[in-house]
Amino acid sequence: MSNENIRAWVLQMLEQGRATCHPAGTHVVPEPMHSFEDRLNACRDIGELEGFANRRRFDPSQPKWLPEQRNAILLRKMEMQNKRKKK
Repeated sequence: MSNENIRAWVLQMLEQGRATCHPAGTHVVPEPMHSFEDRLNACRDIGELEGFANRRRFDPSQPKWLPEQRNAILLRKMEMQNKRKKK
C-alpha cells in the first residue's frame, strides 16, 4: 500500500467518523499497577513471572517478599505449569 493510499484511507475513516485525530502528546497512559496482586496477575508466562519473583537479582535494594507473597508467586507458577501441560 502506498503512502497516498494510506492517506486516502485515513481521510475516509475520519470523514465517516470511524477514526479520530488527536494532537500529538494527548495519548492516555494506562494507570500503573500498584498492588502486588495486579502485578502478579499481569505476568503472562513463566519467564515474566521469574523476572518478577527474582527482582532482587537486578535491584538488591528491593525488599524481600513476605511469606504470603512468596506463596502466591509459587501458586501462580504451578498454575502456569499446569496450563502448559494441558495444551
